[in-house]
Amino acid sequence: MKTTTMLLALAVLPLLVQAQTKTVSEFYAKYRQHDEATFVDIDGSIFNFMSGISKYVDDDDEDKKDVEAASRILGEIKSMQVLSIPYKYISAAEISTFRKNLKKEKYEPLMTVHDSDADIDILAQGSQKELENITFLIDEEDHFVLISFQGTLSMEDVAYLAKNKNSWQ
Repeated sequence: MKTTTMLLALAVLPLLVQAQTKTVSEFYAKYRQHDEATFVDIDGSIFNFMSGISKYVDDDDEDKKDVEAASRILGEIKSMQVLSIPYKYISAAEISTFRKNLKKEKYEPLMTVHDSDADIDILAQGSQKELENITFLIDEEDHFVLISFQGTLSMEDVAYLAKNKNSWQ
């Protein structure tokens, strides 16, 4: 019996590492069925499918390294969820508590963007080598939007794409 339990725990462990955090899961669960909410759940298989594009790039193509880096990133995304809810159905206190709980779960800010239409905070868990559970918190004029990606992304690939973003045009 102990052997079976141990094998089951070892089999499930990789799934737990890639899972959403409790704070994010509970937030989605609370609002995803709301009549005025928009919720999208994208399985990682579509990202895995898109990651295969690098197989079709010629070796002498000048964009080959960009495509390979993007393909590795896409291949590591296990799922993506998007939730948009009007502010009249969620309080500022609830959003503040949500943000505090993310900090307790070791989410660190990566970037903040402010423009006339929205404030965007990008947070993630992880280390200097890898990012996990990348989460976007978007405060729009009349909606709060939460976008989360589950998976582990190499900082090397993310840095490469950021450094070479001008070549994407």
